[in-house]
Amino acid sequence: MNPMQRKIFPFEWFPSRRFASDFPLSFWFAGLWLYLKGFLYFCYFYMQGIEPPPYSDWVIIETVYFGIAIIPCLILAIALWNEKKQAVLPAIAFFLLDTPILLFHVLRLAEAGFLDSGLTKLLEIGSLFLNVVALGWLIGSRATLAGKDLPKKRGR
Repeated sequence: MNPMQRKIFPFEWFPSRRFASDFPLSFWFAGLWLYLKGFLYFCYFYMQGIEPPPYSDWVIIETVYFGIAIIPCLILAIALWNEKKQAVLPAIAFFLLDTPILLFHVLRLAEAGFLDSGLTKLLEIGSLFLNVVALGWLIGSRATLAGKDLPKKRGR
């Protein structure tokens, strides 16, 4: 093997295959959203650390969650963009856990008066919306993948 072709990782961070016309759109969208979500959660994690203490218990819980959630976001994004069909179910489970937590986060910000800015509203409510869209697409993709595994019915 040519030393220039040697891979450091057994996967590609940004595979060129994702631009092929037959690449599953649900994998592409969910993978992109998970990459962005990992970066967004890193920003949330970082920003919580620069606010002056004391922190409420909910802020501490959210900060710990955002710090931990960065890892599954990146792992699932890599798996989906590398077309690992086994990643669909864990991604659905992640979004089922993440969406209510993100909803709670948005509601907490709204109650504290932090959603006054149009940009903040767009970011926070848009993130929640994209979570729901990605979850719906992955559920639909899972149903399609499961339907392909069913045996064909024979004519009467």
